[in-house]
Amino acid sequence: MPQAAATPPAAKSVTLPAGIEIFRAGTHIDDQGTSHVFSDADVAGMAASYNPATREAPLTIGHPEHNLPAYGWVQSVGRNAAGVLTINPHRVEPQFAEMVAAGRFTKRSASFYPPSAPNNPTPGKWYLRHVAFLGAQPPAIAGLKDIQFSEGDEVGVVSFAETVNADPTQETTDMSKELQAQLDEANAKLKAEQEATTKLKAEKEASDQAAKDAKAAAASFAERAKADRKAGFVSFAEAQIKAGTLLPKDKAMAVATLDMLADAQPVEFSEGDTTKKVSPAQWLQDLITSAKPVVDFSEFAGGKTPVLGSAKGKTDAEIDQAARGYMQQHKGVNYADALTAVTSFTTTA
Repeated sequence: MPQAAATPPAAKSVTLPAGIEIFRAGTHIDDQGTSHVFSDADVAGMAASYNPATREAPLTIGHPEHNLPAYGWVQSVGRNAAGVLTINPHRVEPQFAEMVAAGRFTKRSASFYPPSAPNNPTPGKWYLRHVAFLGAQPPAIAGLKDIQFSEGDEVGVVSFAETVNADPTQETTDMSKELQAQLDEANAKLKAEQEATTKLKAEKEASDQAAKDAKAAAASFAERAKADRKAGFVSFAEAQIKAGTLLPKDKAMAVATLDMLADAQPVEFSEGDTTKKVSPAQWLQDLITSAKPVVDFSEFAGGKTPVLGSAKGKTDAEIDQAARGYMQQHKGVNYADALTAVTSFTTTA
C-alpha cells in the first residue's frame, strides 16, 4: 500500500527567551541625571511587586510617550542566581523577536515608577513601567494594538539605560537622536530606490514604445512593398494581353499566381555547364513573355480574304464573345480551339 506523504513540520516561530536581565543593585544615574542607590532588597521588591493583572509592562523600542507601541509584554519579573532583575516576555511580535535575535538591539533600558509616583500601581514600592530595547529602528509591523494610560503617566517615572553590564556612572545615550538618524537614513535609501525604480520603468516604457514604433514602421513598409509588387504584376499582365501572349480572361489568375510565387525561394537548376538561380515568379514571367501570341493582330497581304473571321480591329471582349459563339455552334470544341478558329485566316485569290 502506498505510504502517505509525510507532513512537513511547521516553521518554528521566533520569540524572546526567558530570563532577560534588565536591572541590578547598585548606584545608577537615570535619564534625567539623578543618582539613585538600589539595594538587593530594593531589587527583590521590584520582582515581588510586579503583577501583570494590575498593570502589564510592555516591551518597547526606546522610551516612547505613553509606553506605545508595544512589541511584546512582560509576563513575570524575577531574579537570577546573581541577584540581577530579569523578565520573562510573552506575546512578542515575531519580527521584533527576529531583530533582537539578529543583534539589532545592543542595549536595554528599564523604566520604573518610583514608590512616590502618582501613577504607581503599588504605592510605596518600585514598579516596572516598561522595558526599552535600544539601538535599532522600529520594525514595520502592521496592526499593533496601542495601550492607553491616563494623563500625567510620565510624572515621576525614572529610566535606567544598560544597567546590567554598564558602568553605574556611564552617561545615557540620546537614543531619540540615534533612532531619528537611522530613520532619516532609511527614508533616504527608500527614496533613492523609488527614484531608481521610476527611472528604470520610464526607460523600459520608452524602449518598448520605440520597439513598437519600429515594428509598425516595418509592417507598413512591407505592406507598401507588397502593394507595389502586385501593381507591377498587374502592369506586366496588361502588357502581355496587348502583346497577345495572355488572354484577358487569364489576367486575374496570372496576377494572383505571380503574387504567390514572389514569396517562394529561388530555384537552382543546371543549364549546360552552368548553374542558374531564378525565382519562380520571374520564371513564369519569362515563360509568358516568350510564348507564341494566342491572338494574331498582324496585317494580311492584299487580295486575301479571311474566311472565318478577323481579329483585326476587334476588342478583347468581341474576340471572347466570338469564341464562345463558335463553341455553341460546334459542340465538343473547347475554348482554345474556338479561339483559334475565330482568329485564324484562310486566303482566297
